[in-house]
Amino acid sequence: MSLALLLRAAGLSLVVLSFFHVVLWRTLDWGREIERLSPLNARVFAVHTFFVAFVLCALGLLSLLAPGLLLAPSELARLLLCAIVVFWLARLVIQPLVFDRAMRTGWTRSPLLRVGVVLVWVAYVAVYGAALLRQFGASAG
Repeated sequence: MSLALLLRAAGLSLVVLSFFHVVLWRTLDWGREIERLSPLNARVFAVHTFFVAFVLCALGLLSLLAPGLLLAPSELARLLLCAIVVFWLARLVIQPLVFDRAMRTGWTRSPLLRVGVVLVWVAYVAVYGAALLRQFGASAG
């Protein structure tokens, strides 16, 4: 399987993940939860949620529609891929430190969901990490 195809698959899943934020809003009842916040904090939360979803969608569309831009040797591609790998590594580390602890108490969803999410983060690190390694290999040659 080619790296371009893997980037496209990752991109498609990121677009889906970005739209999944609407489902998260409803599933986790953020509309009700946000009422407990001050008006400013409620707006900050809503805006940040929108922009996280927007960035996921933008990165997904780039990966889905133009994986060659991430694979073609360039300083911009290397910097962007470094940022993407650090982003997903950080998300992978934060999962057990922040989310798993909260999910152990009062979480009624399947533990398989938690494992599945971690595997998705690992896949993103692997795919974008492979593209980054190709960048450094290409730049050295």
